[in-house]
Amino acid sequence: MLLKELLQNVEVLNKLSNDILDIDIDHLTLNSNDCTKGSLFFAIRGDNADGANYISDVEVRGASCIVSDRECKSAIPCIVTPNVRVAMAIISANFHYNAHRDLKIIGITGTNGKTTTVKMIAEVLKSAGKRVATIGTLGAYIGEQKINQTLTTPDPIELHRLFEIARLGGVEYVIMEVSAHALYYDKLYGVKFEVVALTNFTQDHLDFFGTMQAYRDAKERLFSKEFSHFQVINSDDDFGIKLLGESQVPHASYGIKNPADVFAIDYETRCGISCIINCFDDIFELSTPFSGEFNLYNVLTAVTVLRLLSVKTDIIISSFLRMEEVPGRFNILGKQKKVIIDYAHTPDGLKNLLESARALTDGRLIVVFGCGGNRDSKKRSIMGRIAASLADFTVITSDNPRYEEPQNIIYEIERGHKEVSSNYITIMERSHAINYAVTTASTRDLVVIAGKGAEDYMEERGIRRPYSDRSEVIEVLRSLNYE
Repeated sequence: MLLKELLQNVEVLNKLSNDILDIDIDHLTLNSNDCTKGSLFFAIRGDNADGANYISDVEVRGASCIVSDRECKSAIPCIVTPNVRVAMAIISANFHYNAHRDLKIIGITGTNGKTTTVKMIAEVLKSAGKRVATIGTLGAYIGEQKINQTLTTPDPIELHRLFEIARLGGVEYVIMEVSAHALYYDKLYGVKFEVVALTNFTQDHLDFFGTMQAYRDAKERLFSKEFSHFQVINSDDDFGIKLLGESQVPHASYGIKNPADVFAIDYETRCGISCIINCFDDIFELSTPFSGEFNLYNVLTAVTVLRLLSVKTDIIISSFLRMEEVPGRFNILGKQKKVIIDYAHTPDGLKNLLESARALTDGRLIVVFGCGGNRDSKKRSIMGRIAASLADFTVITSDNPRYEEPQNIIYEIERGHKEVSSNYITIMERSHAINYAVTTASTRDLVVIAGKGAEDYMEERGIRRPYSDRSEVIEVLRSLNYE
């Protein structure tokens, strides 16, 4: 595609000759190692590296052009723009023929529940005969085709590639998780969502944002006229209440405590969910295999979005009744000895998980968890106190230590736990911790393993080695001759 076509709607500060504007670009990248002949390189000024320092590398590799926020000494043309990230979003969309404009895109944000809510909406839309794509923590799915990607919300180059694949595949709806980081970094600049929804807002990512206010400000961008045609907001969430009071975009609310447009009554969440839902005065009974009050909120989020998309009530009811579990989200393994695997990795997520798990056992509630390295360290002692308060016994272990010492992370969790209870043990190797918890649990006890969910790796010192909580649990149950 010609450079002048890619630069449509991009603010360019320097004058470009016609010869430059007629350069043919066939590849976009922000990684200098990926540059080849015909590449356009985005010199991003990041927290740990500055793309401008790699300009000589991209020249050697044959790149055709550079996008930077300052003049650069280069043998190849340099386009100067005030915000390289915004330019990257616009250029990526243009490179993929603005496929996003032909799709109905649904954005789900919140600290917890995004993955499950995306899955719920997608499954019901499929039952309604719609062609669907999903993008999120579990990867990207275009119809039944899985495309691996590592970020909750991909960078614009990959995101718009996925949008084009979806459009070419006849997809009508894209349901995607929207992270606060993506909003902060302008990854979604220029994308207008059919509907955006807030699941909840609790502590997370303070390692990056520093304060809850900064984290909240990033999330709030999604609920502006810039991004959304319609909004679905949790009326039981403090941040949701703020959004409802300030929103200048058409919106609907959902909840179970405060007044809302969509709400549930007579609900039971112990083993599966059964409830009566009032959805814009359409009243119906709904049952689903998902358990826990936190999943009831996910159900209400999904139902509200689906009704706004004109999905019929009978399709919603029948789809939820037969819906399968989401990998790594409250997955129950074993029959004689029961183990729950869940992705909960925030204080609120762990609290919700343990409160829901408590309702499923008459014996002890045993929790195995750790906290990730190089992430919000403030939540570690908080999660230790939550585990001590809600579980009968805790096994504190490792969880993606990254570049931190696992023992230091464990110590910070332990410090919070000791303030409430001394009923715990520390076992650094996660597989050994799981083995200990499952082996020592009786058939009346329930073991909860939190933090990794469906992740299939352990990240240590920049290396991801194969690892799975699910595989470890299955192996222990087999060794004990339990199903």
